[in-house]
Amino acid sequence: MFSIVIPLWNKRNTLAAAVASVLGQSHEAFELIIVDDGSTDGGMDVLDRFDDPRIRTLTQANAGPGAARNAGIEAARHDWIAFLDADDIWLPGHLAELDRIRLACPDAGLIGTSFRRIGPNAVPPPRGRDGPMIGTVDYFGRAARGEWLLCASTAAIPRSSYAALGGFGDSLQGEDSAYWARIALERPVAVSRRITAVYRLGTGGISNGRRAGLGRALRQLGDVGATLALLVDRYPGIDCPQMRRGVDRFIDHQLHLCIRHSARIGDFTTLRALPRVCPRPPRLADRAILALGRMPPLARMVFGVGTRAKALLRLVRQRLSVAPRFNLESGGHVD
Repeated sequence: MFSIVIPLWNKRNTLAAAVASVLGQSHEAFELIIVDDGSTDGGMDVLDRFDDPRIRTLTQANAGPGAARNAGIEAARHDWIAFLDADDIWLPGHLAELDRIRLACPDAGLIGTSFRRIGPNAVPPPRGRDGPMIGTVDYFGRAARGEWLLCASTAAIPRSSYAALGGFGDSLQGEDSAYWARIALERPVAVSRRITAVYRLGTGGISNGRRAGLGRALRQLGDVGATLALLVDRYPGIDCPQMRRGVDRFIDHQLHLCIRHSARIGDFTTLRALPRVCPRPPRLADRAILALGRMPPLARMVFGVGTRAKALLRLVRQRLSVAPRFNLESGGHVD
């Protein structure tokens, strides 16, 4: 059986769809714990339309999504905890797929499925098509290739992971990714390539907005984000050469994303600071961006042209592409 935790903060307009997607699961052995993290929009009133004894609610002062998830885990009655954000939805076969992963990979400390992003200019997250549908993965190596193995609305953990490693951190951004990384450093990660959830953009969540530039706060590698701060702290204790290589590639990829994001929003302070914290020379194109970052007038012109060209290319691809088909009866697998 699964305990499902939904952290809620001001998602009145999307909560009903999220809850309905849980109650519509083909795998019916679960409890649903909704943790109201100090909402001010009356979102909990939406639950009045649902009459299901499997729904439980908790209320706490606003402390962030990590604290809300931790409170839900503490209240959970079952050995496996699955997570769903209040602005995302599950396809009917999601819990059944998690159960298949759990049984196929009993030693895993973190499991998850693939997902589809929808919203303005959303594109399918890149995922590897090699290997079996379900199996353990090199979490850091695969993530370093840009693969979205799971997200906060497709992940599940055994209670043993929480007992051994503690819960989510208190960062308001990236606390979920940092938690997955903390588990991946210690325990196997198993995933399914089947798409069983929909990740919705444009609903006002933290991940939907542009991240603010790091600016003058960037003094060391860990300042880039919660996940890199964790990896910097744990790096000396990584004894496995393969794990260390994967973590190195993951760190390089995260810095690559930081460089591109800083260029896109015109954060030249961060671009000037990044070379001091990079543990290895970035790829050639990123080095060119960092060099341009020292010349803001020229950089604004070059970055602006590049951004407009990418937007045009994305529009053309969307016009030429055919939307993927969700097979709801098979749990949402895209053919």
